[in-house]
Amino acid sequence: MKEGIKRFFADLGQGVTSIFSGKASPDNLFKVNGRVPLLRAIPFGLQHILAMFVANITPLIIVFGAIGVLGTNIATQAMQGALLMAGIGTVLQLLIGARLPIVIGTSFTFVGIFITIGSSAADPVTGYYTIMGSILIGGLIATFCCFFIKWWGRIIRPIVPCVVVFAIGLSLLQSGAMQFVGGSNALKNLIEGTSSLPFYVYIIVALSTITATILWQLFAKGVWKNLNIIFGIAFGYIICLFIPGMIDFSGLHVSKVTDVITYPQFINVTKFRFEPIPILLTTICFLMAVVEGMGDTSALCAAGLNRQPTNREITGVLVMDGFNSVLCSLFGALPLTTFSQNVGIVAQTKVVNRFSIFLGALFLVLISFFPIVANTLYTIPDCVLGGTMVILFGSIAVVGIKMCTEQGFSDKNKLILAVSICLGFGITLVGDLFTYLRSCGLDYVADLLSNNVLNMFVIAFILSLILPEDMDLFGKIFKNKDKKEPEIDNNIEEKVEIKEAE
Repeated sequence: MKEGIKRFFADLGQGVTSIFSGKASPDNLFKVNGRVPLLRAIPFGLQHILAMFVANITPLIIVFGAIGVLGTNIATQAMQGALLMAGIGTVLQLLIGARLPIVIGTSFTFVGIFITIGSSAADPVTGYYTIMGSILIGGLIATFCCFFIKWWGRIIRPIVPCVVVFAIGLSLLQSGAMQFVGGSNALKNLIEGTSSLPFYVYIIVALSTITATILWQLFAKGVWKNLNIIFGIAFGYIICLFIPGMIDFSGLHVSKVTDVITYPQFINVTKFRFEPIPILLTTICFLMAVVEGMGDTSALCAAGLNRQPTNREITGVLVMDGFNSVLCSLFGALPLTTFSQNVGIVAQTKVVNRFSIFLGALFLVLISFFPIVANTLYTIPDCVLGGTMVILFGSIAVVGIKMCTEQGFSDKNKLILAVSICLGFGITLVGDLFTYLRSCGLDYVADLLSNNVLNMFVIAFILSLILPEDMDLFGKIFKNKDKKEPEIDNNIEEKVEIKEAE
């Protein structure tokens, strides 16, 4: 017992100290452990934060807007908590959890279910606290289950994580393309005729951003070429400053001290509501997030470290995601998971240094106390982010394809991929199906089926278990049946005796 406790604390200490070990060196950017000079570590850490910053808050805006609490103190407090926990959660992943170059943020996986749960309640506040109660219980269940993934994870065949990574890439394509053409709000204003800018302005800004990103990577020297994402965002933002009406600065007003500095607070946990159906559905979503976490971790290790994750790394990622989500509910925020945007950055830059991301995580924690800094980052237009996100999101899909290639395109794997893509992803494009399901009162079913990552995982998982490795099984049976039995030579003994006499 004592030896086990000693090993635990020794491992914990090694995880914390290794991130700061040795002399600061620029070469450590491409190593998981070790310090990097601050002048290089800070911009690389901030690049990770800029890539995920708006997406970290977007799920809260969508859910709170749908259930009717957006613009209230509840929403403001939750957004501060989301920023704080994204920073703290990332630090916990870097030091204790997976100890990989991982950034976490608010998950999109739960959006549909939470809207349905919140909208079904008697009033918005009741719906909100029902969601928080579901996150608390669902997160605890998921955390407990993930402690034992070393055992139950064995039934997941190697092709399944490859399909999941590809599915994650596919799930982000629409989001990247939407941002590239201006974002949902800009398109809505254009359709309604209330936009002050013509459509082509958004396209020009997005094209300028992606061009700057590519040119920086082509012409920058050495390690600096890997800052192409942060340069592209900065370049696109500067262009927007010269276009009247492109950037909305209305959120930057300062009328009281709390607009400049404040601090996140726990919400009133005594108001949490625990209802069986919402808890069950939230737990299912947590299991979906587990699948995505496994896929993201596999993609990150494959792209940045040229290997598959270890059991300890997978367990660390998933357990810490669940634990962080439980803490999030206490701050009134939504669950946290590994962010695919940042996996895309690792795939693009090959920068895997934990120290650099640690500094970026500290920046997230810091700005949770300074709303004016966060509000400034919120002013980055969608088309600027889209100019870089199309590269990052596409990179994740490419990593998934590469992983599938490494597993080999056997007849079994090809069939699994074909059905997973066409049925698992294709069904999410059938809008009339979801309209019909909702008209029948099956909102929960519609929300679950609309997640292509879950669909593709379930299909790939089932097919990987029931399909034989040799897909020509029946042909082999008939081939063996048609084989003639070898003729027995009854005179064999006599022939042997003659041969010996000779």
